[in-house]
Amino acid sequence: MNRVIASKLLNALSREDVNETLQQIPGPESLRGMTRAAAALGVPRAALESANRAIESFARLIRDDFGTRGALHAAISPQGAQVRQKVELASRYQIFQGIRELLGVEADACLTCMILAPSPDDPQAISNTSIHGAIGMRRLRPDINLHLNFGPPRRAPEDNRQLMKAPVDLSDLYMHDAAPTETRVSGGQLVHRLLQENVGRHASMDMLLVDHDTRGSRRYATPERPKGGGVTFADLPSRVMIFDVLLHDDVFPGSQPELLVYNPGAQGPASPMDRSRDVDRVSVPERVESLEKAAGRFEVPEVPRYGEMIERVCGAYALRPGSLRLYRLRMAYPVHCFQFVMAFEAPAAPA
Repeated sequence: MNRVIASKLLNALSREDVNETLQQIPGPESLRGMTRAAAALGVPRAALESANRAIESFARLIRDDFGTRGALHAAISPQGAQVRQKVELASRYQIFQGIRELLGVEADACLTCMILAPSPDDPQAISNTSIHGAIGMRRLRPDINLHLNFGPPRRAPEDNRQLMKAPVDLSDLYMHDAAPTETRVSGGQLVHRLLQENVGRHASMDMLLVDHDTRGSRRYATPERPKGGGVTFADLPSRVMIFDVLLHDDVFPGSQPELLVYNPGAQGPASPMDRSRDVDRVSVPERVESLEKAAGRFEVPEVPRYGEMIERVCGAYALRPGSLRLYRLRMAYPVHCFQFVMAFEAPAAPA
């Protein structure tokens, strides 16, 4: 027998949960090969007949009841945490493979870091500083024009058509060369057209943009908005997504995050306050890590100089990294264009 098939079979049979066994066990044809090999080694006929009946029953279950092995896996995935996690990861990987080839681009990692602090200009507001972009981004196809939307547009006050320079430059902290782009405003967003035409891993690039809004959102709860927090979208196919929200001690004190994932679809971005969009919510097995002020919380393997980036951005806006508590979502193969929200209970306004 093939060593891989033998290993998968032994691994499946060692599982105590029958759903995990069904998820791990090799397919019917591989199992038939096992019984044929066993017959040649003199295994008793009664044992072989029993095994073959079970294999044929398994084959009928797949063929007649579900149609494909993947459909069977999807049906049993809610029955156990481990089964669900493996099925979700495998499914998201398949989506990643298809989207990256269709769009002609991929990234090793996508990063969104949102830093929320009291606004220096308005005691009722929160300043929102974000780092957003891709690490290890590469073109896969030379025949496709690549356009990337990262962050809101920055317009000079005297001319709304003129783009202002990014407030903080992080390019000297990149792992790879900075992505060469041509930038314009379209539909209320900055659109960056990738100018680099080489393909392959040797042509990997990084692109991280910083944005700052001194009145990014409301600081206190209102009847129509009891929660606040951070949001990101899976902008391009990536192997892993890092979504961090850093909170100043005076922002959402004592609150723990709720993770909300949406498939925006034709209706566009969803607001957690709009209960009609609950139908677009997607359940995921991942949970937000509450790293708070733990030592080493800025050590991220996919972003080796992340701590230096945080220091630089905080320094530009008179923030101290040590005063920020960190909440992190790490997800492998996030589904392209899904919306991820980290929501916190907002405090009542002081009397």
